[in-house]
Amino acid sequence: MKANISVNQVKKYLGSDPDEKETYPSSISITDAKLLTIPGRVLEGIWTYITTTQLLENLEKYANIYNEINRTSPLNLNLSILKPTRSAKYTKPGSVFVNEYELEVDAKDTLPGNFLDKSGLKSILPNEIASNIASQGLLILSEANNLGLNLINKSVLIQYRIRLKREEKTVDTGPWSEEYLPMETVFVSLVLCREFKDKEKNITESPMDVCNKFTSTLDGKSLYLGGRETIGRGLVKIYLR
Repeated sequence: MKANISVNQVKKYLGSDPDEKETYPSSISITDAKLLTIPGRVLEGIWTYITTTQLLENLEKYANIYNEINRTSPLNLNLSILKPTRSAKYTKPGSVFVNEYELEVDAKDTLPGNFLDKSGLKSILPNEIASNIASQGLLILSEANNLGLNLINKSVLIQYRIRLKREEKTVDTGPWSEEYLPMETVFVSLVLCREFKDKEKNITESPMDVCNKFTSTLDGKSLYLGGRETIGRGLVKIYLR
């Protein structure tokens, strides 16, 4: 059962501010967010999800770490069913146009293996994302000749910007470029929790309690990450499983 807990109630788990007299470490560690899938342009269906075997292996490593730490509730993740195949909505049998490249694929009308079973990616993906992937298709790209990297880079949006002088309306700084990711891009991270001690109230909370409160607070919430929210960038939706 999930309790309604305000965001302020979990800030204490994130450690003290540097200027506080008595400092204490964070009870929550958040690993690097690794890219899992990113939309790619296709002729039929407008876009499909694309990923690579390396990105799937990164997810598998996180799942293994989770299983090693949390032995009571393992993730039954079996990514081997996905690695040998490429699946996407295609324009003609055996080929697909993605990000202006024509590729030969092992095309499937449905996602490979047990993708939508508990032994597949659905064991950790939220239902909303799993449904999107099932609807839009999934293209697993080869690592050979940097194919996966090159096509993923073509999905990244490059925006050139300048800063104007307020009065003269002439260029103050720039131009410079910024990279943005398209909507529906999926990242995966791992949240690790430790025991929390509140010395003032003489309260100790177990790692499980810390994770449960953190999850209940942020699961399904949207928030801005980074320093570009004034121009509408950095908005993400958080799913915690």
